[in-house]
Amino acid sequence: MLAVAALVFGMTSCNGAKKSNEQAQETEEAAVIAGQAPKDLLTEELKQETINLLKDMPDSEIPYRLTSGDVKVNVGDVKYMLPTAKAAELSTPTQKARALGMYMADYNVLKGMGQPTAEVEAVIAKLATDLNISFVLDILKEQAPKDATKEQVQAFLQSQEDKIIEKMAAEDKIDVEVEMLGAASAEYACLIANPTLVVKGDATSAGLSANMEKRVSMLEEVVADLANYYPDLKQLGETISPLKTKVATIQDARAANADITAIRDSLLK
Repeated sequence: MLAVAALVFGMTSCNGAKKSNEQAQETEEAAVIAGQAPKDLLTEELKQETINLLKDMPDSEIPYRLTSGDVKVNVGDVKYMLPTAKAAELSTPTQKARALGMYMADYNVLKGMGQPTAEVEAVIAKLATDLNISFVLDILKEQAPKDATKEQVQAFLQSQEDKIIEKMAAEDKIDVEVEMLGAASAEYACLIANPTLVVKGDATSAGLSANMEKRVSMLEEVVADLANYYPDLKQLGETISPLKTKVATIQDARAANADITAIRDSLLK
């Protein structure tokens, strides 16, 4: 009798567990459809797909081309950059994540120009600490191999971005990483639109605008996959989407200078 009772109890438990799992799955699906799914319901499969998509994005060629000398920016004119004083005005985690992405882009550009980075580093450190991702600055400050070739510098910068993506994912901060990358794209677009940008040779084939279009398109794809889990990402995708048409060529970007700056600034409101 005890054995039979145990068997019956086990069957009841299994059926109960099965029913509970089915109910949990239905609840999760309903939450996703309603756009209310918490991030802890993000599946490992979707998480890995997102990581792969982010790592497959074409790297921004601006820091690399500045380092190699293919692109130059007048040293005295960094007006396109986000003022460091702006950081003190930010209050929400979303604003801070987006600003962090912008300042990281500025850091890479300043480093490529051989200009002082201490002021931007301080802002990055403060925002990264607020967001509990202080490792970001440590990765950014890594130096490319001495006497590296152009190809090695490009590979090094891509490796840095991949490291940050992987670390952010490990810390369950994929949404923060997407916010940072989207905002960084807007900041790089501001540089492309800046009249002081000087490109050696044919500006339209420099790769800057083509890479920007691809990066924004792929970020839109990521946002579409994650928006139900992270509602703030929908606004990010909608805001940066127009960048694709405004940076079709460097000449187009310069003509849309005010519009691109407005897109960047609206991300922090």
